[in-house]
Amino acid sequence: MAVEQQPPDVLAMILADAVHRDLATGKNYIQGTFHGVAVASFPWTLVSMVVYVVLTEGYGETPIRVRLVDAEESRPPILETETRVNFPDPLTVMEVVFPWFNVVFLEPGEYSVQLFGAGEFLREHRLEVLLSEDFDRPENA
Repeated sequence: MAVEQQPPDVLAMILADAVHRDLATGKNYIQGTFHGVAVASFPWTLVSMVVYVVLTEGYGETPIRVRLVDAEESRPPILETETRVNFPDPLTVMEVVFPWFNVVFLEPGEYSVQLFGAGEFLREHRLEVLLSEDFDRPENA
């Protein structure tokens, strides 16, 4: 009888401009973390965005999926990416980087980057995309 795949535990989920891996040490360097942006006009293209996640308590080969949706999920996902992470044992800590390029936002609002493991929802990270003139108003100061 097959054992049901268990989802891993999320230790971190970070949105950033870039993640660079040092080939000599194997360490990841996260650059330009953010949780919101203020832009001049829409539609607007975010040239580069990275979703960096740290996972543990995974069991064997585990499907990991991230997707970007509007906060109400009233439309299909803007982006969606899936990979497989092989956990040699549950104590292993795995760092996974999802690079996204040329992400187009059609309008301002709240968005959500959602993380799934073994088919189950694990965590989300809110991303606020504002029109820069709205950001400068006193109620947003």
